[in-house]
Amino acid sequence: MKRYKYSSALLILLLLLSACGGQPKLQTDVQRLAKAQLGKLDEYVTDVERQQVIQLLGQVVSLRQARESMGVWTVSGGEERLATQLNQIYEDCTRRYLGETEHWSADEGKIELLTEYDVGSDGRLKVAEGEDSYQQLWKQVADMLPQGSLDAFDRFTVFTDGEEEILAYVVPTDNDGARWELAVDPKDTGDETYFAETVFHEYCHYLTLNNKQVTYETTPSYGCYTEEGMTAYPNSYLNAFYQAFWKDYLDDRLADPESTGFYLRHADDFVTGYAATNPSEDIAESFAFFILNDKAEGESLPAQKQNFFYAYPELVSFREEARSRLGL
Repeated sequence: MKRYKYSSALLILLLLLSACGGQPKLQTDVQRLAKAQLGKLDEYVTDVERQQVIQLLGQVVSLRQARESMGVWTVSGGEERLATQLNQIYEDCTRRYLGETEHWSADEGKIELLTEYDVGSDGRLKVAEGEDSYQQLWKQVADMLPQGSLDAFDRFTVFTDGEEEILAYVVPTDNDGARWELAVDPKDTGDETYFAETVFHEYCHYLTLNNKQVTYETTPSYGCYTEEGMTAYPNSYLNAFYQAFWKDYLDDRLADPESTGFYLRHADDFVTGYAATNPSEDIAESFAFFILNDKAEGESLPAQKQNFFYAYPELVSFREEARSRLGL
């Protein structure tokens, strides 16, 4: 990772903040971030623990402001180290006050390819590998989605990794996210409700990660939500969702993405536990709830996330047609 020197820029920034009364705003931002990142811990931590958090967050905010003032959007090594220190405090406090945390990792078990289809421009399937035994499975998915929803998909893969493991996934088949693959495990499709939830979850990944929503450049060139090798466009669904719901505590999640501690601290913020994985999974889980349930009542964060999509007329229309196809 390229390293940048921030000392001079940071000094200038702090002088400017002091001269224009910006220091109180910096302190307010830090206090807000501390409350957001502590989550449920906010009512338990001691004054000493809270002060440790505030001190480290003050350094993070100063470094971030200095970096962004220079138009640099890649997080610095110093910020990452501070985020790791903060995460350690949060994890220690989570175990102390909320219960034991666990670490998990994805099961890289063997995936067996059953059949791979090429999808023609007319939506018809042609076997590329394996036996032609799963045409009905493609139709089952297509029947849930509004007309034309699968036009960007040129590959349909049928696989298995055993029961109750991966049900489905989507991935781009090109470098810029214009063309996509859908993959389904037929051994996990017996539960119709769970199958429908998964289909809409995975379809949301396509909706939010295609080439009209994000760019797959390796280095972010503007201040929007970014994952490794991907940056969301300013007006994208994913960036709007990130700005509304994740901006205050994403650094903590990234510091330890395989810990259950983050979810324990923020369980009231998510429609499911899996949604706490990252913004991409959160928006996908919320989208499935948006499609399959009535409009959420109240102002809780899960309700706000489920109702987030009503701001987009095209997604409301998608929901109405999908629900009609499902008989809802």
